[in-house]
Amino acid sequence: MLFCMGTMAHADDVDSQQWTLITAQKELTEKWRAYLEVQPRLGPDLTGGSPRGVERLLVRGAIGYRLTPKTSLWQGYAWTPQFLPTDSSEHRLFQQLLYEDKLGKTSFLNRARLEERFIEGAGGTSIRLRNMIRFAHPISANKKWTAVAYDELFWNLNSTTGGPTSGYDQNRIFLGISRQTSSKLRVETGYLFAHVDRPRTSSDRKLHVWVVQLAYTL
Repeated sequence: MLFCMGTMAHADDVDSQQWTLITAQKELTEKWRAYLEVQPRLGPDLTGGSPRGVERLLVRGAIGYRLTPKTSLWQGYAWTPQFLPTDSSEHRLFQQLLYEDKLGKTSFLNRARLEERFIEGAGGTSIRLRNMIRFAHPISANKKWTAVAYDELFWNLNSTTGGPTSGYDQNRIFLGISRQTSSKLRVETGYLFAHVDRPRTSSDRKLHVWVVQLAYTL
């Protein structure tokens, strides 16, 4: 599903970053569950670019309702302040539909998320649709080690003054491994490549990201 990775007529901005995801999920009742995520992103270029530090912070929470054993519907809120290269802030409301299943030994997840983005300096609300397809396959006999791959496409549904424009926004591809260290903690790490469209500038953005995730089940 890698979208619009064709030949560019202009030079792209290339950054190396490190993202850490700390997530927690809890079953509240048989039908209801809660989710919380904190995600600092170090950048904009860990290979020697300047400035370096926390480029962006993501704080995201959601409440989910299980429609069927494989399908759940979520409502959430995210605060995503940016610190580099300049300070700015963004608030998001989002709704998402999760479908989780198994294809033999391989776990499959499809997440469709709709975001209403309130971006500082942009006129109006930006609406963005993003869809992720994720596969996880055990690679050890005890199933504690797992190979993970996913692709996520982002698409803006409208244009805003001084903000995102309608159409393709970005695409992310991830390859990594996961380790179930206990019944309550899963550790995942790997490489993520992101292509970000920047229609108002002369160059798109390419990110090479080392991702580390600590996923807690409370």
